[in-house]
Amino acid sequence: MRIEVVADEHALAPRAADLICDAALAKPDAVFGLPTGTTPLAAYAEIERRVWGRRADFSRASAFAIDEFAGVPWSTPGTNSMFFRRHLRVPWPLHLPDPAAPDPEAEIRAFAGGVRAAGGFDLCVLGIGVNGHIAFNEPGSARDSRARLVSLTPESRAAHAEAFGSLDAVPARGMTLGVADLLEARALLVLAQGDAKAAPVRDALEGAMTAAVPASWLQGHPDILWLLDEAAASRLDSRAPGPAGAARPRAKKR
Repeated sequence: MRIEVVADEHALAPRAADLICDAALAKPDAVFGLPTGTTPLAAYAEIERRVWGRRADFSRASAFAIDEFAGVPWSTPGTNSMFFRRHLRVPWPLHLPDPAAPDPEAEIRAFAGGVRAAGGFDLCVLGIGVNGHIAFNEPGSARDSRARLVSLTPESRAAHAEAFGSLDAVPARGMTLGVADLLEARALLVLAQGDAKAAPVRDALEGAMTAAVPASWLQGHPDILWLLDEAAASRLDSRAPGPAGAARPRAKKR
């Protein structure tokens, strides 16, 4: 596990873009897992600038969204489908679950099968929620959980209220790749910025591995980089022992 700390959100975006673009350069037909949310927005904008400036190429790569809402048309403001149409406008084949699928459980399971059929994720990019969720794996998600339909917590729904226009408009359920699906990625990149993420980042990195903090399951991954701004890293103690007494990696600052 590696931790890299940059000054602020303005430094995080180009560094995240570096890592994602480098993965495509190293393997042009790489398979990516991609998140939504406010944290990756600036990184996606930077990737867009590089692609149209011919400094990056994702035309042979493919990408899969790691989650989606359920029970609404894809064109509903706030869906992940609409997010990517607005914020990832580059030649990069992107696969998304259908939020209007009549059987969302079957939809997300088939979608996960599509990821495996494509060869699995070479790099899966993740954010972390204020309650420690990853994708839509809410607190209580087991280490061996697989793609499924989930009920969204009040915290997760509140985080999307602005995008949907109101809290009442946010769907109560979502489709998500499971923790086990995410851990099968050959490499993981976790992005976090801002004071609101400091506590969940600390719990995920320095606490016990527990279903109460789904992001803590990432501690067991063999190739993972946490890219944090100073605010998100502010509660970390890199000298603290891990849950089993193992030394924590020191945070690398750029």
